[in-house]
Amino acid sequence: MSAEKTLEILNLFDFNTRELTVPQMAEMLNQPQSSVYRNLRLLKVKGFIIESNGSYKLGYRFIKLANIVKSDISIGSIARPIMTQLTKDIGETSILLIRSEYNAVCLETIPSHQPIKVSSEQGGILPLYGGAASKIILAHMEEKFVDELFEKGLVKKHTENTIVDPILLKKNLKEIREKGYCISDSEIDYGVVSLGVPIRDMENKVIASLSIAGPRDRVLNMDKEKIISKLNNAVKEVNKFI
Repeated sequence: MSAEKTLEILNLFDFNTRELTVPQMAEMLNQPQSSVYRNLRLLKVKGFIIESNGSYKLGYRFIKLANIVKSDISIGSIARPIMTQLTKDIGETSILLIRSEYNAVCLETIPSHQPIKVSSEQGGILPLYGGAASKIILAHMEEKFVDELFEKGLVKKHTENTIVDPILLKKNLKEIREKGYCISDSEIDYGVVSLGVPIRDMENKVIASLSIAGPRDRVLNMDKEKIISKLNNAVKEVNKFI
């Protein structure tokens, strides 16, 4: 069996073509059915193809291979080109955050052509309790984790808009969860408004956030729903690769 013929069989499958019979494959490849059967036999033995009721589909071996590929590709490298387009479309700085214990870490920042000074600079350590990018992550943590932030004395005022009351913060986080996005107005940096949405993994667990941030006078005059839509569309693109 040649490697080329093997790949030709595997390349017949996609999201719209999940299962194929031997006659279908033979017709699509313009090969004898006997040749297709021979190529399928080894693919089945190695776990790349499984048979079900006379049809064939991709095997579970690909799950292991996919996980290997994903482990070698960071979410930052995946998101960077998508964030670049997002910044171009909206005209404001885009930010990618992940949680690291009791803080948030900025993995990527794509500044706009009108950059502003924000705490969310690449590699920066940020609080989880303030700012749209951080709070959309915190909103999906257990309430016990929020309590620990206060017990450890980690919550402090950055501006007059920073929520430092545990009851008020929990109420705010509940509202964020229900809406599916977060809007922050000068909670960490004076004069900066940000909007953020969560990024989830295959198990629907929030693993990061994507947000945009800009000067208050610019962002508040924008169409909020349009920005959230663009953020969610960008997340969908990221999710194709994680």
